[in-house]
Amino acid sequence: MIKWLRKVNRSKNYVLKRTKLRLKLNLLSTATALTRSHKAGRAPDTNHLIIPFIGKGIGDAIVIGGVIETLVKHNFRVSVIADKRTYFLFKEWRNLESLHFYDPNNKKPLMRALKKLNPFVLIDSHEITHSNVDVFNLIRVVKPHRTIGFTQKYRLYDDVVNIKNPLAHISTRYIDLLEHLEIPATDYDYSVFIPDEDAKTAREFIKNTTNKKIVAFIPYGSVSERFFSDAQIEAVTQHMAKYHHLFHVIILGEQHKIKSIPDSENVTKNTTPSFFSAAQIIKESALVISPDTSFVHVSRAFKKRLICIYPFKLLVSQADNADIWGPNYKLARQVRLKERRVMDADVRPILELIDEELRIISE
Repeated sequence: MIKWLRKVNRSKNYVLKRTKLRLKLNLLSTATALTRSHKAGRAPDTNHLIIPFIGKGIGDAIVIGGVIETLVKHNFRVSVIADKRTYFLFKEWRNLESLHFYDPNNKKPLMRALKKLNPFVLIDSHEITHSNVDVFNLIRVVKPHRTIGFTQKYRLYDDVVNIKNPLAHISTRYIDLLEHLEIPATDYDYSVFIPDEDAKTAREFIKNTTNKKIVAFIPYGSVSERFFSDAQIEAVTQHMAKYHHLFHVIILGEQHKIKSIPDSENVTKNTTPSFFSAAQIIKESALVISPDTSFVHVSRAFKKRLICIYPFKLLVSQADNADIWGPNYKLARQVRLKERRVMDADVRPILELIDEELRIISE
């Protein structure tokens, strides 16, 4: 009875939060629309596109990285607004016109900088979440020359991209955006830039660790639902021991999370704390095993063989997270769990996939 009441209470709180968010966004949208002067056509200098990237993760940034590259190839100037979660990543993008830091506690410098950049087109490229409150406020204060969004629900967008299949993989909405801007979708792919120093550090680590082929194993995702249990981690590393003559396992992840995993003859924890050095290790790997979508997207960017594990999760639109944020490339093997936590799943099917993949790599 208590569990049932807690579940009902959580559902009520969720619905209440969604209702409050919709109300706030509608009010902001209406207020912004009333103060904006909607302009038709493209004025001279409006090939400058600004993409706000607030409240998003590393995986999201990797998916959109290829969009930036494609836009720049087609003579658009692209700037990004990023918060502390992804600013470090965009800082390494070579082709950005400019990068702006979003500090929720000190927005005035950003607002002043953006006003000076007008005219520009702001592209609000993500699904509607709480971060859109920040984006709507930016539009309200800065008054971009034009705005592009992905939904008809709010009045502050001048143009709305037609999403052909809302339940398809996330990359398809960026293809729709490119087509909206009259750019061939065939030019789009994921993109990750690794600084030379981080690449060198990772190569040195590998050189000092092994001369065998590498299996990169990421046992922990960004949320606990994507954590392998200790028993599952042990099962994977022990299973890999029978391949010790050909392969070496490198454990990737945040240092405080992976520190308790023991090293062994064929298993070594990565001690280079940089995300970029971890990305370089993936680039050098023969196989990647990951429940973490950030590294799933890194693996796709470098076209690596991949086993990725997705616990069951429905998004706000009732779309399946494994569809929307899946690996979406031929070298990936996706394990779609019925369980909501990786640690609750049977590890044996994953071990069987490891055998299949290593057999292919060894041939």
